[in-house]
Amino acid sequence: MTDLASELRDIERKLFEIPDEKVAQLTLLIERSRAIVLSAALADAALGTLRPRLAKTRPPRHLTLQRIFCHPFEDLLILPEDGDKQFGRISRASLAPCWDFMLQCLDQAAVKELEASLRASPAPAIGATADPRIAKLGATMWGIAARRLREEVSRAESEPAYRAELVTRLGGETAFLDLVDMMGMLEIAQPLEELREELSPKPVGKLLDEQVEAIKDHYNTLAASGAGLPGYMIAFVLARMSNPFQALPIFDGMGEAPTGIEGLKPGKYARRMIAGDSKRFFKSIGRADAGKLEAGNIAGMVDDFVSMIGRLKADGMADGPQPEMEAAGAKLRDMVKVGVLDGADGAILSALEAPGAIEPGQETAIKQAIFDAKVAAENRVYAIQKVARVAGEIGADKDVGNTLKTLGGQIEQGGSALIADIKAGKLNGLGKEAARQQLFGAVRMLELVSGAAAASKLMKDGLAAIDKMSG
Repeated sequence: MTDLASELRDIERKLFEIPDEKVAQLTLLIERSRAIVLSAALADAALGTLRPRLAKTRPPRHLTLQRIFCHPFEDLLILPEDGDKQFGRISRASLAPCWDFMLQCLDQAAVKELEASLRASPAPAIGATADPRIAKLGATMWGIAARRLREEVSRAESEPAYRAELVTRLGGETAFLDLVDMMGMLEIAQPLEELREELSPKPVGKLLDEQVEAIKDHYNTLAASGAGLPGYMIAFVLARMSNPFQALPIFDGMGEAPTGIEGLKPGKYARRMIAGDSKRFFKSIGRADAGKLEAGNIAGMVDDFVSMIGRLKADGMADGPQPEMEAAGAKLRDMVKVGVLDGADGAILSALEAPGAIEPGQETAIKQAIFDAKVAAENRVYAIQKVARVAGEIGADKDVGNTLKTLGGQIEQGGSALIADIKAGKLNGLGKEAARQQLFGAVRMLELVSGAAAASKLMKDGLAAIDKMSG
């Protein structure tokens, strides 16, 4: 365990510098050890450290029957929020109890045969975009699992006592409903595999014309086949997209095509799933801690929030998540005040101050410190300006406006003080180039806050003072 922790710390520090082979080896070590020496929580934390690199390197993963079972619906998986069932999504908390139940339902001889086939199948090379073992073994497993789950779910629907028993075995109503969704995805696993090829890699950005046609063709074929519930294909498509709103015209255009759920046509199905995702997004804002986030991160959250509500309003969907939306807006107002506006003047103005006495041999370190402070101050101004563009949407326009007005005056004063320090010779020890960089930082911040005219005057006066510096 100590070796693993040491490896993880080393990788976290040099995530994109270590060889691909080392990433692959450590990933396999974690996954193979998951059920032996690692708790699930620790394994997930370890894989979370590696995740940015896994997306780039794509090492072969330790393949298990559970991973094959989950493959058709892995795009729908979400971290649990409050225990409630979310339409079109499956909680990761349901995976373990549902898989345990699935194992008990399967013929044990067949399970052992599948495990033997899995052990005999070679892993794909590092960098492979897909694992052919999943489709090969899944072709057998998914059909068997879907049929057995259909038998169990049908019995639960017709026998209230058995349903209550199954809910208890799985650990709750949400897990039972997630099991129903797993079954629905398994029943159309093969059509999903074909469409997956068209919508890879994930996440899918702007849909190409051929991808739009592929979605329509696969959906219409599935709907006409009478196999499974076509609506699950809608959930699959939306879950693989970075901007699911662009799929609404596709599913709206399908009109009365069946989804398998009475009264829920494709367009309405898509909207219901997007509404659920938006609620989850708004709730995630409520859990954010402004004290642990950079100002730029908070500004990004505000931008994402405004973008989300704009899309919901444009599609007439804003009423659904209204309570969560309002709570998120209030939380963001507080986060902007605490993490973006409070203390901004001190952080920005300190970057404009001339350094004190310089000890021999400290010039390089001081220059680096000045540069770092300037970058941090500029990033803070960028964050404030980013929030300012949409502050009205969260009711923070007055606070942001007052902050920008105050900052403008303070930066002008700081710029004037910098010029006075240059003239007084306080920056002679750093040299003209360092003084220019200090000036450029003040000019850039003044331009961002107060506009080009004020910045131009500061630049002109500052350069004139620098030209007269000794050395």
